[in-house]
Amino acid sequence: MDGRTDGWTGGCSRRQCCTRTAWCTSVSHALRESGDGIHFAVTDRRTERLMGTVGLKKTDWRGRTSEVGYWVSPWGRGHGIAAEATRALAHWLLTGHRFERLELRAATANTASRKTALRCGFHREGILRNAGFVHDGRVDLVLFSLVADDLRAS
Repeated sequence: MDGRTDGWTGGCSRRQCCTRTAWCTSVSHALRESGDGIHFAVTDRRTERLMGTVGLKKTDWRGRTSEVGYWVSPWGRGHGIAAEATRALAHWLLTGHRFERLELRAATANTASRKTALRCGFHREGILRNAGFVHDGRVDLVLFSLVADDLRAS
């Protein structure tokens, strides 16, 4: 990750909380084992170089809802990687696992993430005032959602 990515991650950055190796080998696994979420590496098909991650968090198994999050490495930006990975994860969750709703929350100033949400077919629902926390403090978040019917309509 870099300064651009770290600026949008909540609380402490993964770099500060733990090493990247620990994130990949234990922290992300703990999220899956707890049932809270699952994270996937996004790699270049040709070179297998890590381009970013995409994952689910705040998964509500009873309500069949979850929230998607992602980051893209500096060398992977501008190629539609976040959108492609998010669409694949959304399809996997909403059709393959019959979830009802997938949410995406992006800081109002995070233009790239808001554009990614729209490219993936998410619907903008509104602003969650003072709902996010990044390194610079509290921020408003734009709430986007995608439901299985949205995938069938596209």
